[in-house]
Amino acid sequence: MFERWDWSDLPFVVRSAMEIGILAVLIYLLLLALERISAGGKIKGISLFLAAVVAAWMVARILQLHAITWLLQASIGFSALILVVVFQPELRRLFTRLGGFFPHIDAARDSATLPELVDAIVYMASRRIGALIVVERTDNLDDYINSSPLDCELTAKSMTALFWKDSPLHDGAVILRGGRIAGAGVILPLTNNVEFKSLSGTRHRAAIGISEDTDALALVVSEETGAISMADKGSLTRGLSRQDLEVLLGRIFRSDEARRGGAT
Repeated sequence: MFERWDWSDLPFVVRSAMEIGILAVLIYLLLLALERISAGGKIKGISLFLAAVVAAWMVARILQLHAITWLLQASIGFSALILVVVFQPELRRLFTRLGGFFPHIDAARDSATLPELVDAIVYMASRRIGALIVVERTDNLDDYINSSPLDCELTAKSMTALFWKDSPLHDGAVILRGGRIAGAGVILPLTNNVEFKSLSGTRHRAAIGISEDTDALALVVSEETGAISMADKGSLTRGLSRQDLEVLLGRIFRSDEARRGGAT
């Protein structure tokens, strides 16, 4: 084998190896970004379909069936459009998460307002005032904030006033950005996860939905029971106490602050 080796082919082999390596890394990063997106069934179905089309195209080419070869080749190109339509929700989530590469929020201000946030949540829970609070982290929430913008200081009184039953904004969510209230009365997407189909409360489903679409942290106070819950990365933690809130939120804010500090 080495006797037949032509050293003039070495640049071609190296270039091919580099191309394969680059493609492998790009595919790995894409799959990693889609890790939390519930598209496993669609990916499997599309993959099997494309594999069948490619296999049929190769057979038709070998048999010199030119018309069928041209048709299958055209369908492979057209499948790109199909992928965009089928994966539209997942692509939207992926592009939203790209904002995480460009941190823009001061996490230290989130930590500074932590006592006011905890006081507001505990107060509303004791009086069964329903609330949905979303804390922006690295993913940009401008699309949600711009639908119902607000700019005011985060205090326990202002938060309670927004969720008071006679307030015109109490049915929506409040979005916090950099330790301030950036949006109120915001309508959020509801989760489609069958795991939470038994949840009757819209606030809880919306909290899970925003935590699936972005890396935001969602805090919920149940109007029926006064129970405090937290949604993060598509999972829901229920029955939190004041101490639980202080520990969990403090840990999350310190982690975000350290990560952004390291990024700068």
